[in-house]
This record gives sequence, structure tokens and C-alpha cells, in this order.
Amino acid sequence: MNNQNLSQRKIDGYLKLAQIIQWGRKNPVRFVERFFGMELLDYQKYVFMESWYKQYVLWCMGRNSGKTTLGSPFIMAKSLLIPNFQAYILAGVGSQSQEMFLKIEKIAKREIASFTGLTDVFYNETVKSAANTDGFTHNPASFQYKLYNGSIVNSLNGSFDNNRSKRSNLNFYDESGFAPDELFTTSEPFAVQNSDFRLGGDVDVTLFPKQMPNQLVYASSASSTDTYFFRKYSDFAKKMFLGDKRYFVADISSDVVINATFNGKLYPVSLLSQETVDAAMRDNKEKAMREYKNIFTSEGSDNQIIKRAMIIRNSETRPPILSNDGNGIFVFAIDPARNHDNSVSTVAELIEDENIGWRMEIVNNVSWTDLEKKKKTPIKTPDQIKDFKRMLLDYNGVKVADYENIHRVLIDAGAGGAGMSAWADGLLEDWTDNNGIKRRGLIDKNHDEYKTYSPKYPNAVDKISLLSPQKYKKEMFEALIEMMNLNLISFPETYDYKGELTIPLENGEVKKYKLTDDEILSLTNIDIAKEELVSIYAFKSSNGNVRYDLPPDKQNKIHDDRAYTIAMLAWYLQQLRRERITKRQSPKVNISELFMFKQPNL
Repeated sequence: MNNQNLSQRKIDGYLKLAQIIQWGRKNPVRFVERFFGMELLDYQKYVFMESWYKQYVLWCMGRNSGKTTLGSPFIMAKSLLIPNFQAYILAGVGSQSQEMFLKIEKIAKREIASFTGLTDVFYNETVKSAANTDGFTHNPASFQYKLYNGSIVNSLNGSFDNNRSKRSNLNFYDESGFAPDELFTTSEPFAVQNSDFRLGGDVDVTLFPKQMPNQLVYASSASSTDTYFFRKYSDFAKKMFLGDKRYFVADISSDVVINATFNGKLYPVSLLSQETVDAAMRDNKEKAMREYKNIFTSEGSDNQIIKRAMIIRNSETRPPILSNDGNGIFVFAIDPARNHDNSVSTVAELIEDENIGWRMEIVNNVSWTDLEKKKKTPIKTPDQIKDFKRMLLDYNGVKVADYENIHRVLIDAGAGGAGMSAWADGLLEDWTDNNGIKRRGLIDKNHDEYKTYSPKYPNAVDKISLLSPQKYKKEMFEALIEMMNLNLISFPETYDYKGELTIPLENGEVKKYKLTDDEILSLTNIDIAKEELVSIYAFKSSNGNVRYDLPPDKQNKIHDDRAYTIAMLAWYLQQLRRERITKRQSPKVNISELFMFKQPNL
């Protein structure tokens, strides 16, 4: 008997609701299609259904395969069909977890144009109030929505160490292939408690129905073999093949996405085109193999000086900087070439942090390539210098003295790239820009070759450092290792080919930043630079000397010019930081005070 009298109509309504919920738990894909209005492709239905009741799940899905789009209804269905359900969305950076939460919000509000049949069923189940009119809150620490059945879903946006001692029925790790290990070690304990555990009262726990297991879901494109994601991929796959029903791994490559079927028939419009994959292969084959073909990059050798995890740890969501829009201070590193290799320049912004001193942000990478030539060799050296002068003005800013905001220009002085005979000589003379304004030349007054040139070019500004690779290359890469280990060099996040960035704001909101074609090209070049960095190895000779170079299997496959320019920048950063110590003035001491004695009281 119940203390509250229920009408037969209400009882019938509750029974009908219970039947729908039970049906949805048994048929989650059909529930999503009927009640949310979201149609899924056949491979998405398979991944969704196999992941529904498994305790340990991993989705290795390439770019544009719909990881976030599939994970959103998965979380929505779980929270709607299971009372008092608690889920957390986690990622290596807060903006990524926020983006997935916002995807759920857009689905609920029917704001996604590609889903033409969305309903408002889920939106009507969110708990609303006068202060929260749509049921979705955007607290900077954690975005959240609550449902009338007591379920709560949060995105964790803050530091990993602040996210402890929570309880969860589902941890969904988005882009987990690029998240640091600390994220998993601090958050996986959220879901360790047995979901069937009950204690207290006069309840016979043996009469309770078996609960859905707490879940850990890892979703990402392939990363490298030294990441936490790959270790889980390998472990889960082996256990799934051995018949352990608690584990499920989905490996969805671009071939599956391009040839996706819907209800057994090839769908006429795919999520991903073959042209997109081919273009990515041409731009950066190793990255494309990883992101579209799910081929994990082999890493982890002791000789590899920069691990991909180090770059991921020091990456942040920000657009490249192509000009000085304020008071930024910039450093150029140039590795010139004419017939062989690439002729490239990497630009970094110098930032003097009040807590850690000088640090550096990589903001742009330019390759002076002649696209009309079959072998894509560099453009003529005079044209390279002409474009470099344009960049000088862009990064110096308007209404400032010549090169006031250019801290230094580092040029490789090796004979092959004509760093001295063409570049250093070509920058000595004063020159006139496109607006007819006369600009001063540049010189390295400390270089032996150009000390005697100073009287001949008195107007040239001492802003160039000519660096001999024979003398400095080893020091440069050792400086790179040191600066990266100290987290003093940061990069933009890996470009995801979406044409825009989702940038988190201080108030917990996010903004969409539309990228220009030049910014996309810059991010693409920086991504190539990252691939070169992780491909540099240290080779020790029998006499103890160390050489930094590409391994033999990559000698003719990729270049190292971009990585070399970043090593030049790291060396310069190291010199700047050392100057703070070597040029620090010792406190003055009054010698007479040392010999002053106070008359003792007798």
C-alpha cells in the first residue's frame, strides 16, 4: 500500500513510462532515433550498441568520423534512461570537454542543421528555473545539466588535481589520445565503486535488480605508442579478443567512414571525402596516417629527444599570430635554402612571466616554397628576403621605430643555405617598403665577418645573430630539450581541419574563432614542425660525442628544417634566461658598516 492515493490514469501513465524506459534500455539505438530524432549510420549503431553495457570501452575513430556526435546521444540516453545517473565529460584541455557538452546542448535545443529530425523530448526533461531557463549551466569550473529523474552530467574544465573524490557512473574521455596520464589517474577512481552496492535500512539487497555497470569510455583518433590511450587500446583489444564481455574496442578508420552504409545501403553523402584524406596525406603523411588510418606513431625510444607527450603537454588552443596587434615582442629563426631542403622561418613571441621569467610561444611557421615547381623547391632567395622584410614590418607593428618589437633575427650561417652571402649581405642596405617609407638595414655586429662592415653601414640595426651549425647545433638541441622539459615553449593545439577554433573564455563560456586561409596554413606548418621535432634522435658515438639527426628510416621521408629553427629559438631563450643570472648585480654592501661596533652597556 502507498500513503498517496493515485488515480488509475496516473498509474497507467507511470506504467507506460516504465515500459518506455525498459524498452529504451533494451533498444538504445532505436530509442535515440525515435525519441531524440537522431538517425545513425550503421557503423555508429554498431559502436553505440556494443558500448551500451560494457564496462571498459575504447573508440579509436579517425577525424570526421563523428566521435563527439556519437558520444553526445550516448551520454544523453544514459542520463535519461537511468535514474540518478552521474556522468563526467573529461579531456586533456577544458575547451574540449566544454565543446562536447555544448554539442549535447545544441542537440537538445535542435540547433544542429545536419540533424533535420531532432525533437525536444530531451530538452523538456532538463530541470529549469527562473535563473536557468534552459536547464544548461556554464560555470567556469564545470558545465552542468540536471534531469527530472535525478541524473546529472558535468564537464570537468579545471586542473586535474582539483578533480578528485567524485563519484561517477560514466567517465567519457574525449580526445583521450592526446591527454596527459594525470587526467586518467586522478579521474578513473570516480567510477570504481560497484554499481550494485547497497547498504542501510531494512532492504534486502539481493532483491534489487542488477544495475548497469559503471563505465569508462575512451574516445580519440590514434595517437602515439607512448600514450595512455594506446596502452588502453592494446589492453582492451586483447581482453575483448579473449572473450571478456566487459571490454569493447572500436577501430573506425577513414575507409569505414567514406564507405559508410545506412540501413544496409551505401549512403550517398559521407561524413568524410576521399579528397580530404588525400590532401592531408600530401600535407603531412605521418599525421594523416595517424588521424585517418588509425596507425599509431611508434615512439618511446630512449634516443628520441622530444616525446609527443611533451608537445601535447605544452600545447594550447590559440590562433597563430601573423602580425603584431599590440606590444608583442618577437624572435625570428631562419634556416635558408635555395635548391635543396626547405627554406623556413619560425616566429616566436617572447613573454616575460613574473613568476618564471622569459618563456616563448611558437606563433607562426613559414615555408618559402615554389608551388609551381614539381619538386616544390624554395622560391628564389631575393623573393624570400623580400617576403621576410614584409614579415618584419608586420611583426614590428605600426607607428613604432624600425624593429623596436623585433628582439632578434637568428639566421643559420651554413654555406649551403647562403645565410651569409645572400641573407646577411642582402639585409645590410637600407630599403624602401611598399608604402615608399625608407627602412633601416640589419647587421650582426658581433660576427667576425661583419665587424668591419659596421662603419660602412652605420644605419644598420644590430638585430641579427648568424649561427654556425657546426658550432651551435649540438647546443641548440640540448637547449631545446632543457626548455621543453621546463615547459617554457608552447605550441598551438593540433589543427583539426574544422576551419575554426573553440576558445575557452574566463567566464566559462567559449567562443568560436574563424580561421583565415593564412592562419590555417600557419597551423598546418606548425603541425609539420611538431612531427619533425618528435622525429629527431640523439646518436652517441664511441668517443662519447652526441649527434642530433633524423633516424636512417626517415632520412629521405621527412625534413628537419622546421625542427632546427625551433631548436635555434630554444637556444636563444636559454641565453636570455642565463643573462638574468649572469648580469644580475650583486647587492651593494657598505664596508664601513661591517666594522661598526656598538658600545656595550657597562
